[in-house]
Amino acid sequence: MSGTRPVDTDDRRGSGRRPCATDVTVVFDDGPLVGPSENLSREGVFFVARASLRVRVKVGDDEWIEGEVVRVQSMGDGNVGLAVKFV
Repeated sequence: MSGTRPVDTDDRRGSGRRPCATDVTVVFDDGPLVGPSENLSREGVFFVARASLRVRVKVGDDEWIEGEVVRVQSMGDGNVGLAVKFV
């Protein structure tokens, strides 16, 4: 496939990004998540929830903003990264 290349994350973003070192608080509004499992092992389970994961986000001292979790990523050492789309 000459002339094609993988889509870079930056190519899919609707707006530019800038560095930010401010604390962020996320409050999960939804109750339990229920969905069918895809696979199961002794170490964990992967399942698909049939709902959006709505949250409220506060960046620093700003006002609360409604959002939706669009990606969760393990960052290692017990840390997790959350990508939240503002709605």
